[in-house]
Amino acid sequence: MESEKSGGAPAAHSSKRWDEVTIERAFSDLRPAMFALAYRITGSRADADEIVQDAFVRLHHSSPAEAIRSLKAYLTTITARLSLNRLRDQRARRETYVGEWLPEPLLTRDEPHVRAEDVSFALMTVLERLTPQERVVFVLRSAFDFSFEEIVPIVGCNVVACRKLYSRARAHIIEERPRFAIDPERHRALLRSFNDAARAGDAAKLASLLAEDVVFHGDDGGRGFAPKGPIVGNLTVAKFVIAVTRRQPVDTDVEEFELNGAPGLVLTVGRRPIVALLIETDGKHIKSVFAIANPEKLAVFSANQS
Repeated sequence: MESEKSGGAPAAHSSKRWDEVTIERAFSDLRPAMFALAYRITGSRADADEIVQDAFVRLHHSSPAEAIRSLKAYLTTITARLSLNRLRDQRARRETYVGEWLPEPLLTRDEPHVRAEDVSFALMTVLERLTPQERVVFVLRSAFDFSFEEIVPIVGCNVVACRKLYSRARAHIIEERPRFAIDPERHRALLRSFNDAARAGDAAKLASLLAEDVVFHGDDGGRGFAPKGPIVGNLTVAKFVIAVTRRQPVDTDVEEFELNGAPGLVLTVGRRPIVALLIETDGKHIKSVFAIANPEKLAVFSANQS
C-alpha cells in the first residue's frame, strides 16, 4: 500500500528516526486531513483526536525508510486502520447504548480544511448506518481517492470484496444523503425561528416550520431527555419539543455556532452546555432535527466557554 502511493519500494531498514522539524511540519500540514478522516470514520471528535495523536506517535517511532516518501499516504493508512479498529469497538459498545446514538457535533468555523458537504450532520448519521468496512472503504475511496488495491490491506479483504463494499455504501449514501444546498442565512433563519417558537410554546408556529414527515433524533446517553427512538411528524415533533423546552431552567442561554459546516445552536445553563441542536432543511421546511444532550459529546463546548 505505502509503496504504491510513494511510487517505489521501501529502502533497507534503518535505525534512524525522523528529525523533530520534519515531524512538526508533518503534524502542521497533515493533521487536519487525518483528523477529518478519523472523524468521518468514527463520528467522534474525541476519538478522532486520540487516533491522530496515536498515528503521529507511531510515525515518530518509525524510521524514514518505513514511512517511505509519502508521509500523507503512510499517515492515512495508519489513521484509517486505527479508525476502523475504534469503530468496531464502538459498535460493540453501542449494543448496550440507551436510546439513539448520534455523531458528536463538530465545530467547523475555524476548520477550513473540512468541507461542509463531507461532514454535514445529516450525512454523518447516514454513514452510521454503514458497516465499519463499508464506511472505511467509502471514505477512503470517495474523499482520499485511494484505489481498491490500496484499501485491501486496511480493511482486510480482497479487491472484489472492496468493490462490493464500496458499491453498497455508495448506493446507500445516494439514496439517503441530503440533496439540499441551502444558503446559510436561510438555514440560520429557520433555526432561529424554530428556537423562538419552541421557547414561546407556539406549537402551531413550530409545526408550520417543520415538514409533515420531519424526523426528530435525540441522543442523551440514557439520561432521560431524549426519546428512545426517532419521532416522526410535524405535530408530534412540535409537541415533544415544546414539552422538553418547558422543562429547561429559566436561565438557559442560547449561543450560535457553526456545527458540521452549518448553523447550529448550543443551549447552556451557567456556561454548562446541555444540548446541541442541528437541523436539516430544504430551504422551506425543516426535514430533520438533531438534539445531542450526552455530556460526553458536548465537552468541546465546555472547553470553548472556558
